[in-house]
Amino acid sequence: MDPDTEPTDGYRLTRGRFIGRAGAAALSLGLVACGEEEPSVERSADVDASAFPPLPPSHQLVCGVRSFFTAIEYATVDAFVARLIPGSPDDPGAREACVPTYIDQKLAQFESFATPTYFQPPFAKPASGTIPPDQRSKKTLFVAAGELYRYGFQGSQAPQEAYRAGIVQLDAYSKAQYGSPFVALDEATRDAVIGLLDDSNPENPPEKRDTPATRKIQAFFKKPSAYGFFAMLQNDTNEGMFADPVYGGNRGFAGWKLVGYPGAQRAWTPHELRNGPNKRHVQGLRMLMPQQPGEPAPGAILPLAGSEGAGG
Repeated sequence: MDPDTEPTDGYRLTRGRFIGRAGAAALSLGLVACGEEEPSVERSADVDASAFPPLPPSHQLVCGVRSFFTAIEYATVDAFVARLIPGSPDDPGAREACVPTYIDQKLAQFESFATPTYFQPPFAKPASGTIPPDQRSKKTLFVAAGELYRYGFQGSQAPQEAYRAGIVQLDAYSKAQYGSPFVALDEATRDAVIGLLDDSNPENPPEKRDTPATRKIQAFFKKPSAYGFFAMLQNDTNEGMFADPVYGGNRGFAGWKLVGYPGAQRAWTPHELRNGPNKRHVQGLRMLMPQQPGEPAPGAILPLAGSEGAGG
């Protein structure tokens, strides 16, 4: 192995390290129980249903069946996410949880992804200091780093384009450096490549971001950037590992079992809201029993029959 390809900090991807960095994403997916009620939101009575994304498919998605990726693209994404959250049949990781299927379905279902997507400037960027009070740039909008997630996907490429271009760039680097596409590399070499993509984060210190190895891999990535490609895959792996299985990933509740989350439940007791779930069976949206309507109160008007209930 070329010494320039060695990660700068002995980089070795592990599930513990990955999940630690994925905490914010887990929170955004509602995966952490809390005892505080969400603030009430005033909702308009006049809502255009077409503005909402389509519902998840009613049938169970088959792991490995492609709707967007080509065979080699799917294999590359599979090889990548399997190193982000490694696993085995007895201890499932991203591959065993069908995360590549989740990403494939997401790309096939949403024209520009499920999140707000901005293809034209000004693009939001985190401010390194005080945010200018009067911003007039037509290219950049500086925002607080903690607020950046509110601005959605930023870039001139649709996510579908970014995935395809990123895979081509990844393979170009892998072939130039090792003589083989990414999917043909051994696991240790894949880890080294992914580590360099992560090291390319513009917010990393120069001694980590600007090494000969990171500069070399960045030269192969234009759109998306080296770190942009890594971050896109990391974020989608977070979602696929920890979202409800109805969306194609988290097969067998692998992600939820990993973090101790019981899934979709009808309600929580006050004790559980304060102290966490109490011996709940892990279940998804498909497993919720139909809500029991109960018995109508005496004198109630039944909405479907239009008649009074018993005792009225």
